[in-house]
Amino acid sequence: MNDGEARAELPPEDEVRFAEALRVSPEAAELAASLLLALFPNRSWARAHVGRLTAYSARPPLDQTGARRLFDKLFELSERQEWRARHAVAREVTDVAGRRLELLVPVPPEEYEGGEGLVGPFATFEDANAWGMGVQARELAADALQAGDAWLCELFRLGELLED
Repeated sequence: MNDGEARAELPPEDEVRFAEALRVSPEAAELAASLLLALFPNRSWARAHVGRLTAYSARPPLDQTGARRLFDKLFELSERQEWRARHAVAREVTDVAGRRLELLVPVPPEEYEGGEGLVGPFATFEDANAWGMGVQARELAADALQAGDAWLCELFRLGELLED
């Protein structure tokens, strides 16, 4: 196949859609933007807000190799002392919206304002679990997870998962 044939099989750029690649906490938004431009200079990037998080979408979408490369960098960042002290979590998430990467810094319990989120830190599993159980939102479920020496509580929409 020659280059002309390969190009003919790809949709024109204006038909290639953006796909969400990454969500980050406000503290990491500018760092994430710089990282994405450095790692993937030939992609177009769009920024949107999903609650308190910033979502970055790529055009063309990241393939598995690109996503892995980005995840490795996010993990490296989350292991740096300044991010570990904030209990930052780098992870891959699959939900009804699709698959994406996240770099999240938990919201302190006293600053939580409702909805989905990562909250903490808590001293023990029991503390994180009890706090999550105390959130009386019917549509939310809670899971306690460990990040370094602290415990966090993740709140997520249960209904979306059950509908899928």
